Amino acid sequence: MHKQADPLDQVFAFRAFDFRNRFPDPLPNFRAALECLQSEDAYMPDVEAQIRAYLKDGRSIAIPNSFFWVEQKPFASLAEAQSWVQARQKRAAKGSPLDRLAGSLISNPDDPTEKQVRDAVTMTFTKMVSKADNEAVCASAERWLREAIRALPKSNDVGAPNDD
Repeated sequence: MHKQADPLDQVFAFRAFDFRNRFPDPLPNFRAALECLQSEDAYMPDVEAQIRAYLKDGRSIAIPNSFFWVEQKPFASLAEAQSWVQARQKRAAKGSPLDRLAGSLISNPDDPTEKQVRDAVTMTFTKMVSKADNEAVCASAERWLREAIRALPKSNDVGAPNDD
């Protein structure tokens, strides 16, 4: 019986992109690209990051960033968010005008307290996936990439004659 080729054999390189495009060199696999974005060399990968797979036929596929970004909440509970809002309000009342702006990305200090608490407890921040999760992330991304490659329309081989 004929063994079907692994679609990943069509990939010749990966690239990792951060906010400042600090990784110009091709990488051998998804894991290497992920590790670049998780490294200390990466610039703001929680804001701008991309991994692309380059195929031998000249096409490329962007790997969805949901494979390497996770959403994290700054507060585990409503009570924790409420405590934070109250502490911020006390600091703002006693401190400098800059103290009033602390945490304004989480909630607007001009909003009523209830809304600030609601905003704080529902707020999420994007973070890179933990290195401890790389094995599962890589396996999942490679399954997705295999299916994405299979779903691509067939392309003419580079340099193949046209059938006009």
